[in-house]
Amino acid sequence: MQDTLNDISDELCSFLMPLDFFYSKKKFKLPKIAPVTGSDLPETKRKLLAHKTDMTSTLTNHHGSDLYIEVLDNELNENYLLRMVVLKKLFDSKPVEFGAIGIDLSKLDKLMVEEIKEGTKPLGKLLELYNVKYASNPRAYFQIEIDEYISKILDSPINEISFGRCNEITDSEGFTIADIVEVLPHSN
Repeated sequence: MQDTLNDISDELCSFLMPLDFFYSKKKFKLPKIAPVTGSDLPETKRKLLAHKTDMTSTLTNHHGSDLYIEVLDNELNENYLLRMVVLKKLFDSKPVEFGAIGIDLSKLDKLMVEEIKEGTKPLGKLLELYNVKYASNPRAYFQIEIDEYISKILDSPINEISFGRCNEITDSEGFTIADIVEVLPHSN
């Protein structure tokens, strides 16, 4: 497994930008990350990650519970919002995903932008509620060694291997709405 972003491809490094941004901001070293193919993912992780839909609806269906987000950190610059979140089940507040996301707010409905800024509903849910025509475009899959920070957020053991994906959400014209790094708990 790779120790730093210097040890992985430039392409994967660029896809990990939202996560790298917050780790750099906190002066944390990124966890060990290595690329994998969708077919290399364990079966359950593959069902949850290797698809062309948003993670909110996928995880909602998998867990049988609506989800909400807890914003861990965010930065807003003009029309671009970077935030780090944990998605939790509404039913019991169990974490089901850790994520870092960059959202371009410039072409989204003003009411939707306000709800995004409120930081309680996942982007996938808002895309559905506001009838935004979008495409989910997984760009890369990876395995990640759970570090102390993610361990606390996802209630997953430190040093265990879990999996995630880098995803791009685009609108009907191909404009990028969001770049997302999504990490599942070890046990998900």
